[in-house]
Amino acid sequence: MRSSRFLAAGVLLCAGAAMAQATASTSTSTSTSTSTSAEPSAFFTEAADCSAAYKAGVTARLKQPKTEVRDKAILEDTERSFVFIGVAYKQGLRKPEADRLLAQSEQRWARLPKAEQARRVDACTKRAEKLMDEVSFIERYAVQNRAKARVEQQFEKEKKQQAQ
Repeated sequence: MRSSRFLAAGVLLCAGAAMAQATASTSTSTSTSTSTSAEPSAFFTEAADCSAAYKAGVTARLKQPKTEVRDKAILEDTERSFVFIGVAYKQGLRKPEADRLLAQSEQRWARLPKAEQARRVDACTKRAEKLMDEVSFIERYAVQNRAKARVEQQFEKEKKQQAQ
């Protein structure tokens, strides 16, 4: 569980930072509003909920035997999670609040019936695809690049654990 928390924190930081760098390099004047209210924005909550859903899916898949199909699904889920995280970062979400929102979303996710989980993953996937279409080429590249690096890092860790 501890390593999955680090995975989530790493996902949040890497994707957000990559998207922010990509945005900074492609735009000359962008205004980013930071949520100052006690309530997170609806998108921040959606991003955390979808990230929790994808994290649960990746965690479950990592327990399955290694196959090309499994690995492709892990990469796709990681990319989808990263696009939510990157867009939320672009909109002003930062680590302390992101960690809090993710923890709350993970708790909610664990209590959902399987049918509701499946429905939400489907909705998150459709939304992630839309977000990927909306981000710039450079932002899309950053999301895909960081997701691939993170998944490769996880696979290396998995390989080391199997060797022991």
